[in-house]
Amino acid sequence: MSLPVSIPESVSLAVHAMAKLATGGFEAVKLKDLLIKPGSADHLSKVMQKLTRTGMVKSRKGRGGGFTLGVKASDIRLMDIWIALEGTFETSLCPYMGNGCTLSVCLFGTIGSDASQLIREYFTDTTVEDIGKLLENGQTSIVT
Repeated sequence: MSLPVSIPESVSLAVHAMAKLATGGFEAVKLKDLLIKPGSADHLSKVMQKLTRTGMVKSRKGRGGGFTLGVKASDIRLMDIWIALEGTFETSLCPYMGNGCTLSVCLFGTIGSDASQLIREYFTDTTVEDIGKLLENGQTSIVT
């Protein structure tokens, strides 16, 4: 099934892993325990390496090793994760938007930009602490 608006797999893996780290306190969490199914452990490993390089995550090797947050969960916005992994924030519904489309108006109207704005606001306003609380409490939304 294809989705009309999608979040990059790297970002999805990272957000899920960061939520688990936010609930784990100061104890290191192993990569296999951060993985969501059917995600790829190899892909998650690369994602975690990038997050480690940014300082958002710390990693320890060896016995008792794993990953912990590098900074407070309340200081990491989901948009920080997106930018660290993808470089920029861009979403679009139409594969031709910005690629030389010759039409004078978009046949999808403003739905693409509206969806992008909604995602941008959520990722800008939501912290890792927020999603950690969602995970801890079994909530389905941070909006109360």
